[in-house]
Amino acid sequence: MPGSIDLSFLTVQVLSALRQAAFLFLISSGLTLVFGVLNILNFAHGSLYMLGAYFIYALTLHLTGPAGFVIALLAAPLGVALVAVVIETGLLRRIYVQEEIYQLLLTYSLVLIIDDLAKIVFGPEYKSIPKPDAISGAVTIFGGVVPVYTLVVLVLAPMMALVLWYLLYKTRTGKIVRATSSDREMADALGINMSALFTLVFAFGAVLAGFGGALAGPARTVFPGVGTEVIIESFVVVVIGGLGNLWGALIGSILIGTLETVGIIVFPEFEMALIYLLMVAILVVRPWGLFGRPLKVKALSDKNLGMEAQEISPVHFSMHPLVRLIPLALLLLVPLLAGRFYQYLLTQILIASLVAVAFNLLLGTTGLLSFGQAAFYGVGAYTVGLLATKGGFAPLPALLLAPLFGAVAAGLIGFFCVRLSGVHFAMLTLAFGQLVFAIVFKWYGFTGGDNGIQGIPIRPLPGGIEIASTQAMYYFALVVVGISVEILRRIRSSPFGATLKAIRENNQRAEYLGVNVKLYQWAAFVTAGAFTGLAGGLYALMEKSISPDIIHWTKSAEPVLMTIIGGIYSFAGPVVGAGVFIVLNSYLVAWTEMWALVLGLILLVMVLMLPGGVVGFINEKARGALTKRGWVKKWDI
Repeated sequence: MPGSIDLSFLTVQVLSALRQAAFLFLISSGLTLVFGVLNILNFAHGSLYMLGAYFIYALTLHLTGPAGFVIALLAAPLGVALVAVVIETGLLRRIYVQEEIYQLLLTYSLVLIIDDLAKIVFGPEYKSIPKPDAISGAVTIFGGVVPVYTLVVLVLAPMMALVLWYLLYKTRTGKIVRATSSDREMADALGINMSALFTLVFAFGAVLAGFGGALAGPARTVFPGVGTEVIIESFVVVVIGGLGNLWGALIGSILIGTLETVGIIVFPEFEMALIYLLMVAILVVRPWGLFGRPLKVKALSDKNLGMEAQEISPVHFSMHPLVRLIPLALLLLVPLLAGRFYQYLLTQILIASLVAVAFNLLLGTTGLLSFGQAAFYGVGAYTVGLLATKGGFAPLPALLLAPLFGAVAAGLIGFFCVRLSGVHFAMLTLAFGQLVFAIVFKWYGFTGGDNGIQGIPIRPLPGGIEIASTQAMYYFALVVVGISVEILRRIRSSPFGATLKAIRENNQRAEYLGVNVKLYQWAAFVTAGAFTGLAGGLYALMEKSISPDIIHWTKSAEPVLMTIIGGIYSFAGPVVGAGVFIVLNSYLVAWTEMWALVLGLILLVMVLMLPGGVVGFINEKARGALTKRGWVKKWDI
């Protein structure tokens, strides 16, 4: 009898793992196919999965019975494909010549837009998708009770995989797709219609995502935002298997599906961390994944961008030093006239500015895109929170230790990350960030788990200076952030910063000149981590409470958005972007429930119309006009 119980339990768990792997494969195969041909890591792929689930929900309201369900299952991904065609031809095609970061931002803005449109059309409630009676029951296999729909999934998913294999390996179009994935420049030189091919591949990737959503919908609930949860797992799968490799997507899906099931049974407290541990381990040992290959990384000089040319031009512009005192005077005087809400809002902007400027030391100065900065922000915040609540530390000593712990965490993580470049670097920082999030989220005994830390005491500073009030906290943050930003400005303007820019422009050339590229990148990573940790410490003092949400990957996306909004290739760009982002967030949330839709549309316009950001646009338009009139001899923001 014990053996029979074990066998029944094992049967249920194995089939559950395979079902999860089937869902993941359908989604990740489309994601990796799009990346292999278009070289775009599509954040909106999860939203296409969500649309597939919503479309089958809408269709099954009118189509009943087994025949109706089959029609809905086939029609839903076709509807998603039509949406994908509009996205590719209307939006993505406009920015293929831009740097990868702008493509990521565009697809991220689509996530915000599609999620809110789903709320408008389908409502914010969780939706359950009905199944025909024929596949809604359960059967007993080796003593284990297994839903019939699980068996349906385990039949349909492999069938779709076989169709995918046939199309890619047995048809002429499939051979062209694989050839383009291997060498896009050669395929273009041979006269292949790249525009039509890109549209076809993006649409077919959307079909796979939509079919995955339609197939998963009846087994799960669907709600706005479900695509955001799915896309991270899909990233893990494609990175582990190898970007652009379908066999890698299959093996990666099986590994992750199995690991999730085993983790829930064996390590329920840290099952989230196991996935990211595997991702980190594989990327460290084999950066391009189990079945992938090294990606070509273009030097800055090979990319079709105008803003870098402005920044690295031998002609530099600067305003009169006295003009720089105007913003400082405003920052000192405005809080005296503004209420508590605006004082709090300005404090948020100051902290966000420090995060964005520190992040841009990596992106704009060094050319490294990190999706894990929230980890160091969280380390700084939890350092202050834990020292203040459990160690009895005063705010200032705790805050001074925040950048130290942030630097230590960045030093350890950066040691592994700077060995990689491009999208592999970004994905490894994402993995480390999510690993830190998973640990903090589950470690109830130390971090408080998902409850976080509440009631952080704010004691007076040395000399009896109180910072507990909103206004006093603002001035305290202004001093800390002001000093920090000035230090970062001097670092950027120093010979060290000039070397980082040389690495960004062409790291191979810098290496030939004797520069220890990895050491410089590691030093930049540690510096950014230290100041990000300091910002996290300020956040803990301002809010007097913290939660694991500040470490989630969506928090890491914020400095990316701020930097691009303001302008990557100017020092003040991230500060301006932080102000715009925080103000938009605060007022849009109060003004409309559809704030994500409005924010997404604004970001979309920024990418398409202002690739140089707000500051880049101002520089471009005002530089000529002001110098022509002789008002300023030089112009640099």
